[in-house]
Amino acid sequence: MGKSFFSNSRTTSSSELNGTDTTPDVKDVDAMSVKNAEPGTHGQFREFIKTVISFTGDLSSLTCPAFFLNGLSLLEYGTYWGDHPSLFTAIAAATDPAERMLAVTRWFMSTLWGSYASRCTNGQHEKKPYNPILGEQFRCKLGDVDCICEQVCHHPPISAFYLQNEKAGVSLNGHCGQKSRFKGTSIKVEQVGRAVLYLKGYDEQYVIDFPDLMIRGFLTGAAYLELSGVCSILCSNGTVANVEFIPKPWFGGEHNHIKGAVSDVDGEVRYTLSGRWSHKTYFTRSEGEDKELLFDAEAEPMAERVTTPIEEQSEIESHRLWGPVTAALKAKNFGLANAEKSKIEDWQRQVRKERAEKKEIWKPVLFKFVEDGSASDTYSKRTASLLPKMRRKNLVDTGAWTYIKSLHE
Repeated sequence: MGKSFFSNSRTTSSSELNGTDTTPDVKDVDAMSVKNAEPGTHGQFREFIKTVISFTGDLSSLTCPAFFLNGLSLLEYGTYWGDHPSLFTAIAAATDPAERMLAVTRWFMSTLWGSYASRCTNGQHEKKPYNPILGEQFRCKLGDVDCICEQVCHHPPISAFYLQNEKAGVSLNGHCGQKSRFKGTSIKVEQVGRAVLYLKGYDEQYVIDFPDLMIRGFLTGAAYLELSGVCSILCSNGTVANVEFIPKPWFGGEHNHIKGAVSDVDGEVRYTLSGRWSHKTYFTRSEGEDKELLFDAEAEPMAERVTTPIEEQSEIESHRLWGPVTAALKAKNFGLANAEKSKIEDWQRQVRKERAEKKEIWKPVLFKFVEDGSASDTYSKRTASLLPKMRRKNLVDTGAWTYIKSLHE
């Protein structure tokens, strides 16, 4: 399951091989080897690299050529939180608070492979997803978990997602945006937002933040993701989990190691965490020395996304909206893919123009935003009270996008 992605022989640029991270000059690009680019696009890819390394703003606003698109809408990435629905629903079965936090951590680890590695298997490399249009929607079922996503903002791009197993009494609200810039030989992406897990049976909330991403190998056309930083999971019952993502050393070592701990309501460490999020992760009980399996990413397949037939979807649902572009990408017809993508972009420009002429203010249909500072309901106030303790509190945003029919309502 993705072993080609995780080999230690990935293609690197000369500066990476020399143990440096110096940004190349535009003049250097012509001499670079881009053998991993799509056949027939080497010249275009070099021009794209020049645009990226000379761009001074947020890279998410750049128009991406079709040959560097992965055929998925960024909105669909919210479904990765439900890759393993049995682990999502199993959280509610743990009766001890610290054991519940361990179950939450196990489920959290199960979301990482799909989110950050699944698109780089069988010799494939990381590419850019489609920028969702404002109001775009995606709905699917993952096992016994329902998932619904909506693009709630376009500038900056923000995707909101909601997952639920009503029978088990487990739900997840979340939203994510990205701030990206070229740094050295890589693209650094800061993920802004939060996810809030709710357990109805215990009336508990767990607030989760996101890791930073480093897109490595971009200069050679063999891009892959590396995670960094510390993710926190804080519960309203007082339990805490922290997961630190350890970047691979310049020379030797392995990718994707983690370390961390789960603490109980008294602040005592009950479990320590270790392993590789892309392979196997482990926990060790405080009273013992033996490692026990937390999650095996290589052994557990991702859940199938079950959607309604394309012809029954609305024009703003991801698969129907982007279908012609995706079909052209699969056929390696990048000219047609660019043309189909341009149709969508032109349509959206016209929609924005008409909306401005009518002085209409667009509002999301499925999600609402609640500012932390003005929160009045118990759920929102409880979430806001946990944020000051988050390691990355400057990136959790100023409020939360929440599904209008959430389980906690």
